[in-house]
Amino acid sequence: DGPAGASPGASATWDVAFTLADGSTRIAVGPSLSPGRYALGTDPLLGGLHRELVLGVTAAGDLELRDRTLRAVADQVGLQADGSLLIEGELPARTPEGAELVLRHGTHRAEAAFPVTADGDRFSVTVRPAEAAPTEGHWYLHLRTGSAENTDVTGETPVHVAPCAFPSLPLPLPVPTQLPDADRALTLDRRCHDQLFLDAGPTVAPEDRGPYRGRLLRERHYPQARARTLRDTVLYSSFDGRQYSDSPRAVHEELVRRGAALDHLWVVGDARVQLPPTVRAVTHGSAAWHEALARSRHLVTNTHLPAWFERREGQRVVQTWHGTPVKRIGQDLAGTLCADLAHLWPQPLRGHQWDVLISPNPYSTPLLRQALGYDGEVVETGLPRTDLLFADDRDKLAEEVRTQLGLPADKRVVLYAPTQRDDRAYDDRHYRLDLALDLAAAESALAADHVLLVRAHPLVADRVPVNGGGFARDVSGYPDLAELLLIADVLVTDYSSVMADFANTGRPMLFLTPDLDHYRNTVRGFYLDFEAQAPGPLLRSTDDLIGALRDLDSVIRRSAESYARFHTAFCPLDDGSAASRVADLLFSDQG
Repeated sequence: DGPAGASPGASATWDVAFTLADGSTRIAVGPSLSPGRYALGTDPLLGGLHRELVLGVTAAGDLELRDRTLRAVADQVGLQADGSLLIEGELPARTPEGAELVLRHGTHRAEAAFPVTADGDRFSVTVRPAEAAPTEGHWYLHLRTGSAENTDVTGETPVHVAPCAFPSLPLPLPVPTQLPDADRALTLDRRCHDQLFLDAGPTVAPEDRGPYRGRLLRERHYPQARARTLRDTVLYSSFDGRQYSDSPRAVHEELVRRGAALDHLWVVGDARVQLPPTVRAVTHGSAAWHEALARSRHLVTNTHLPAWFERREGQRVVQTWHGTPVKRIGQDLAGTLCADLAHLWPQPLRGHQWDVLISPNPYSTPLLRQALGYDGEVVETGLPRTDLLFADDRDKLAEEVRTQLGLPADKRVVLYAPTQRDDRAYDDRHYRLDLALDLAAAESALAADHVLLVRAHPLVADRVPVNGGGFARDVSGYPDLAELLLIADVLVTDYSSVMADFANTGRPMLFLTPDLDHYRNTVRGFYLDFEAQAPGPLLRSTDDLIGALRDLDSVIRRSAESYARFHTAFCPLDDGSAASRVADLLFSDQG
């Protein structure tokens, strides 16, 4: 029987020993032992999961008997000629087709998945190091089989490693990167004796890591660099190096179009960020990044710069921010739940760092001044990231994006882009996924003639739980949200500022807001009268959303007046030339 009171996935372990007249002694075995595995069937105490007895080796080299749920065991690990990692081993009995190897972060639920090739009871999987562990931390290996129905395996189980493969570990993996000042370590290893994991080090090079080195860079290297001559360089930062996107991208492309005689640098904090040849990467936190902050003549950012940054004479700092404020931000969070969240409030006021703050519309100007504590120059230019929606070649680009994503031409494209929930955070850089949409119910009702693109907020770390059916696609890692807006026939959101961007398309918007009262009264609150001004219906459930999508013509008619008022209020300056106006500001007199 299974261990009493056990929860699903629990295991029990027994020592194996000879019993002699003068007492017991354990049985020592060599590391070459192949574990013996013996199926036990199901156990109602373990939720009906299938179990097995495993005769194996402890960390001390003694024989043990373990009762556990079925799982994959890797017995060979190594590098292939192209630098990819090959893992081979034994599958649990009756593993269904379509299994995949999942690497999941040990703190949050970010994932990377790779297809598994099965041959009888054996498996092999190739892991490309550049895609394996995008952020720093421990990434544990799991075998995922989808549904556990009619199989001997749970939907997901950890991958263990056989003692015969221990000598191959730890195994350093080569990590190709376009970052010139990075030396990222990625190592396959084991912990808890036999559980496989990838140890992903920071993107920044070893010589720039650690609190002591960080303090030297801030307090010595940066001040020394500020004393040196400014360079004709533009340093761009979008969401602290997470993406090549947003308004900084639009400004960069405008300057390139003009042929400006400038060196272009882009802050990158994630090795997955792909940059065009017109810009060079500089790793967030590196010595080169500190120097670029000190010596770049122009800086364009959509978030706060470091607290220790000091704008020097001759530098031009343009703060584009990242959208029309719909929900409360900055100083205006006082009195909300967020006032007690250390990662949001109180924040130091950094407006003194900027020469000019870009406002997307007259409505936003006083709100941004107040919320960001800024009393300097504000210029209403429109939002540069929306320029793509007005581009002359937007139809061609839309077709290219659809082809890249493999979207069928005969289905309506629905983009679901909810904002993050501040009361659902792991820490100041990683939020939990909190989807109001029941993906399975939506697929059952809409898959015949719809495709759903799910875009998590950039701060959300968890994986979007889409299956392989093709209806729901996780596009959270797609480089630029503006290109997704270009191809969406319908936007579904909640309280995200993306609603103001999408209003420029004239296409319908639906708002899935089952937590509206909690969000308004307890979490963030709004600047606008959200219920009165939203340019589309506020829906309380997945069934309501499905009904709205099925009767979209009626939704469009009923929302026409509110949509028009919303567009007038929040999009009066969006005309495809906002980036050009911001580029002009970079070279205007600084007074």
